[in-house]
Amino acid sequence: MKYLIAILFLFSMSGYSIEPNKLGIKIYCVKEGFKNSAKNCSYCFDVNSVELSENSILDENDFKNFYWKNQQIILNNSGKQKIKKIKIELSGLPVVMVLNNKRIYGFWFWNIFSSFGCDRVYTYPEKDFKIKFGLPTNNTFGKDPRFNKILEKYVRNKYKQD
Repeated sequence: MKYLIAILFLFSMSGYSIEPNKLGIKIYCVKEGFKNSAKNCSYCFDVNSVELSENSILDENDFKNFYWKNQQIILNNSGKQKIKKIKIELSGLPVVMVLNNKRIYGFWFWNIFSSFGCDRVYTYPEKDFKIKFGLPTNNTFGKDPRFNKILEKYVRNKYKQD
C-alpha cells in the first residue's frame, strides 16, 4: 500500500496526471511566428498549421455560460482573473477555440483601446466576450466560421439552450 501511495505521489509531483486529458471547450494562444494564410486578409491564419501554447488559457470551467445565438461567453470569476493576466496587444492576440481536442476555428482577443480593424473573428474578452465577425462590421474576409455545427450541438447541450 505504501508503494502505491509513493508512486501516486511521484506522478503528482512530476506533473503527470492520473486523469485523462479533460475534454470540452478550451481556448489556446497561438505561438508567435505564424504567417497570414491569405493574401488580402490581415488577420487570417490557418487554424490547423499554427503552433498552440502548451496549456489552454481558458477552458469551460472558466465559463458561466456560452450563449450560442448571440455568440457570447460569460466568464466566471476564475475566467475573469485569467483574462486580467493576459497581455493583449493593440493589434490583438491570436487564439484558437478547441472542442474535445479538435481545433474548431481561430479568432482574435482584441484590445479595448485598439483602433485597428479586424477582418476576421474577434472578441473583447475584458468587456463582454461577444464573438463577432469583422471590425467594423463591413470589414470581413472569407466565410464566418463561428457557427460550426459540432460546436453548436455541444454548446446547446452543455448550456441547455434551444
